[in-house]
Parts: sequence; structure tokens; C-alpha cells
Amino acid sequence: MTIHNQPTDFASEQEVRWCPGCGDFAILTQVKKMLSEMPLLREQQVFLSGIGCASRMPNYLSTYGFRGLHGGAVSAAMGLKIAQPNLTVWIVLGDGEGFGPATQHILHACRRNVDVKVLLINNEIRGLSRGQESATTRPGTLTATCPEGSFDNHWHPCALAIAAGATFVARSLDVDVDHLGTILQRASAHKGLAFVEILQNCKVYNDLVFDNLTTQHERPEHLVYLEHGKPMVYGSQGSLGIRFEDASVGLVQLNQPGSPPPAIHDESSENPFAAQMLASLENPDFPECIGVFRAISKICHHESFYRGIETPNPELPRLDLAGPDSFTVE
Repeated sequence: MTIHNQPTDFASEQEVRWCPGCGDFAILTQVKKMLSEMPLLREQQVFLSGIGCASRMPNYLSTYGFRGLHGGAVSAAMGLKIAQPNLTVWIVLGDGEGFGPATQHILHACRRNVDVKVLLINNEIRGLSRGQESATTRPGTLTATCPEGSFDNHWHPCALAIAAGATFVARSLDVDVDHLGTILQRASAHKGLAFVEILQNCKVYNDLVFDNLTTQHERPEHLVYLEHGKPMVYGSQGSLGIRFEDASVGLVQLNQPGSPPPAIHDESSENPFAAQMLASLENPDFPECIGVFRAISKICHHESFYRGIETPNPELPRLDLAGPDSFTVE
């Protein structure tokens, strides 16, 4: 059956209520466009979220949806994928929730390779709670809870997802709509846990935090577009590059005589070491990377689950649900 959808087919009747200028508007537009290009019915898609500005997104999509307690969307999604493995399951979280109360759920979902798509919308602030710092807030940022500047170390979400075992990890920008659309398409097609960090501008509480990555004149000097099989170069004339040196990352001037060549990006490497290092790079010392850090193939959690039911290990105790004793050994 051929399915013809338009982005407007995925718009709900609810009024979209984000602050004027919020990056979530651009993200919602690209999500609807991506859904319209997938060969699936609306009833085959479900979006889950918790609490926060980003978590309003299921309200604005004409698909199945679920909003749970703060931090509970990931565990609900894991249960849903076991019960209905044919559904395409999306989870939308902000950085305050995703790497706050939902942290352990995300890490275990990555470890198990649950076949869900996690959209982590990261503005490096807790917007709905009026500008409190989150786990991704950069040191020195002025927040409601740190009026003299945040002093805590911060997390790099993609690096954490890679370390936890996610099989698809990528990053994009809210304003780079073509790039974001491509990343969403790849995430939707991936079999396994797809973790997508979307850097998003909060006009009210953390405005211009990604200005050096989004403005036309600064972007080339601060941003690397990762492409599989291509050298990692940046700069206005492509004169700078990234190179791995032992257990660290180095930068090279490519227009200097005798300069070593830049490294070639390999998103399919089974070894996550290089992907983790790239996901941790940060201005001003290094350029920041967007694109796919890692994309590998492994058996999914629900496949392992049903395979275990169909062919149980005869050496393990078996659960007798009908009898008074919990376990019997045969």
C-alpha cells in the first residue's frame, strides 16, 4: 500500500504555545516533514514525553501520544516497544528532564539497544522552571540558581549515549533545517536506539548560547560537519582539520607545508573511542561537531526478549506463573 502524507496531516488541532522565537517551532516543522515522508500510517507512530517545554511536542502532533511523569517517558516507551514492537516509538525530552530525572532510564535504554528514537532538545537550561541550570549548562553561564555563573562540570549528551551503548548517535541544530531533516530521517530508519541531540536556542533564559555555531560569519571557524568517509575539516577555506593523536584530539593547519592530513570520519566503527572524543569537543578550544557520530547494527532489545521466550535456556530456572512456588527447576 502506497501512503501519501503531507506535513499538515501530522498537525494536531491544538494551538502551539511556545515562546515567540523558540527553536522548538523549527524542530516541530522538521518532525512533521519527516513523518510525512515515512511510508507509515499516523497510527503506526507514537510520541512520548514527560514534563518541560520540549515535552509539549506530542500535543502538537496528530499521532498517538503519551505524556508521563517527570523522567518517566523512557521507561514507558521501553514497555510500549515490548508490547507493540511494530510501532515506531519516539521520545521527546529537554535537557533538564533527559539528563535529570530520566538519566538512568536513557542510559539503560542505550545499553539494551531498545528500538526507540530519542530526541534530546538541548538548550542548556531548564526553561520551564524559569532558567535553572541543567546538567548540560556550561560553566560560567548565568542562571536563576547560579546568578554568579554556573560552576559545575557539565555533561555532553552524545558522549554519554555513546558510552552507554547507543547504536545511532547524532547531533544537529534547530536552525539548520536541511541538516536536521536529514538526521531525523536517518534516525527514523535506524533499527535500534537512535539518540539525536538537537541544539536549540531558548530566547528567554539562555539566548544566543549557540550563536557561534549558527551565525553565518562565525560558523565556519567553530563547527565541523561530520560526513562518513570524508576528512574532518573546517574553517572558512577548509584550512583546519581534526586529527587523532594517541588518546587525544589535535588540530592541524592544512595549508602549512608538511602538515599531516586530517582524520577520516568513520561512523560505522565498532570501537566507540573516536566517536566519544568527537562528541566531547567544545568551543573555544575545539570546534564542535554536528552530524552522525556513530551508526552501527546490533540486535534490538525486543528481538532478544521474544527470542528468549521462544527458545528458553533449559539450564535456567523457569517461572511457573500458575503454581504457588515462584520457580521450578526441571
